[in-house]
Amino acid sequence: MEKRKDDMIMADKNIVYMSEKQKVKEITDKLEAGLKELFESEKYKSYLSTMSKFHNYSFNNTLLIAMQKPEATLVAGFLSF
Repeated sequence: MEKRKDDMIMADKNIVYMSEKQKVKEITDKLEAGLKELFESEKYKSYLSTMSKFHNYSFNNTLLIAMQKPEATLVAGFLSF
């Protein structure tokens, strides 16, 4: 009887392990699909284009420029005005 109980416990552990493994695979697949979608999107390409023109600016400032006027070629700081 004890042997059978041990076998059942081991089977339950295997089910839990497979379930966790499936969850990790599902999360990984979703992450990969999301990253692929992000890197192939037009918005990302537009951001990279803006970033290439304003590489001296911080991420946040480049993002603001890209959101406000993606086709901008020149940017001046507040004190320059």
